[in-house]
Amino acid sequence: MNWPDGLKLTDLEEAKTRIVDFISDYVRTAKAKGVVMGLSGGIDSALVCSLAVEALGPERVLVEFLPVRAEDDAKNLADARNLADRLGVEAELFELEPVIKAFEPLGLDRVSRGNLAARMRMAVCYARANQRGMLVIGTGNKTEILTGYFTKYGDGGVDLLPIANLYKVNVQQLSEYMGIPRAIIEKPPSAGLWEGQTDEGELGVLYDEIDKMLYLRFERGVDWNGLEEMGFDKAKVDRVRSLYLRSQHKREPLPRPESR
Repeated sequence: MNWPDGLKLTDLEEAKTRIVDFISDYVRTAKAKGVVMGLSGGIDSALVCSLAVEALGPERVLVEFLPVRAEDDAKNLADARNLADRLGVEAELFELEPVIKAFEPLGLDRVSRGNLAARMRMAVCYARANQRGMLVIGTGNKTEILTGYFTKYGDGGVDLLPIANLYKVNVQQLSEYMGIPRAIIEKPPSAGLWEGQTDEGELGVLYDEIDKMLYLRFERGVDWNGLEEMGFDKAKVDRVRSLYLRSQHKREPLPRPESR
């Protein structure tokens, strides 16, 4: 199926300017000194870092390299370092493995350990943000948000989400427009939570297909059954629908009893 009309960005300069202005205005209104973020070597964090630098200047952006084990994540770490050097931002390395080992008595499974790593990354970023009077800037995109592909109080625990209205294909478009290195743009997306982990492997559907389904469902009002009628594979529609429904709690305010 071709890309639905309206899904791809047609004015990339306008899209970039809108996000840059959002970052600048939000940080100024919050009277913050700048932003802190995790830079993984992946496309989403590379784009957000580049946009933040354009909005605030490199001296007001601090990036944290947060691998579980630096040795195991050497390629992504090298890509992240190269981008940080290119943008001229201050960068720090904090290896998570010693912290995660402290939780070994709990006997956590792989997914629980992965979520723990994501929450440790959040904790590191907020520790630095508190120390320096900065905000934590997030890297979640619209596809991840609608499918719940983020850790609650992990990479979902941030102060602002500048690319939250961009589907994954839009992230790719804007990254190419802003000159993000091809090595970053073309690598398989991964949260780097365990060896061999990839976004699409966990989601069970390719990002291109997910983007098309989500755009048609939420921007064009096509219901889930209608997606099947348009030619999408039923199993994939069911999978994306399930991801959306079961992650609803991640997108809503915390539940509380009604006031008296």
